[in-house]
Amino acid sequence: MSNLYRNNAVSYSLVWLGIYLVLNTITGNVAAAMEIDSDLVSAIPNLALAVICFCVLKRAGIAAEIGLLTKPAERASVMLYYLPMLALPFLNLAYGINTSLSVVEVVSLFAMYSGVGFMEEIIFRGIMFKGLTKKWNRYVVVAFISLTFAVGHIVSMVAVGQSGTDTVLQILNAFVVGLMFMAVMLASGNLTICVIAHILYNFLANISLVRSTRTEVVVITTAITVLYFGYLIARAKQVKAYFGGRVGAGVAL
Repeated sequence: MSNLYRNNAVSYSLVWLGIYLVLNTITGNVAAAMEIDSDLVSAIPNLALAVICFCVLKRAGIAAEIGLLTKPAERASVMLYYLPMLALPFLNLAYGINTSLSVVEVVSLFAMYSGVGFMEEIIFRGIMFKGLTKKWNRYVVVAFISLTFAVGHIVSMVAVGQSGTDTVLQILNAFVVGLMFMAVMLASGNLTICVIAHILYNFLANISLVRSTRTEVVVITTAITVLYFGYLIARAKQVKAYFGGRVGAGVAL
């Protein structure tokens, strides 16, 4: 599969996306048939897929190319130590923590969303981002990756019977959070911190009492994202270099 990556990174990302979707469709159906929480069934398979994917990418030398476990191209101080992005996952905790969850459920949720966060970042802001950057207008790439990632959350409406309003808010929030992650990738090429933030966001949201995407969370997230993106455009040289088509060798795009 490494040859496919070298020849067509976008197709390579779609292969992993297909595997990811098929896996979760199967585990979701198994959970429904057994009438148990899907997270309990999906946790180990998703974590296992993430481990397998990491090993494949590491062995093929792809991990370093997409910014996974590599030295960021921008200093942490310039990135404000990534604090604006790392603050987002904790917003949902303002609504309280679900203390009724058992240890097994908490561990299962963490395992589940560790796998999910890793795979989604690898697919969208890792491999697909790298592939599209070589082919499309770079402004379009940033918007497309964020929008595609966001629209993917429409499955929530089907999978858990979520209302249309809640789904729209979830898609909007995912788009804004996706833009935040894109800002970090553009400025530092640091996919690892995006993976960590993604895992934290999903995990903390699912152990909180937020239950659905709140309008106030979307508003606060949007404000933080706009300010941080604007700051990075002004301070981070790699952002200007990216849109100018002169990305440095240190940025894995």
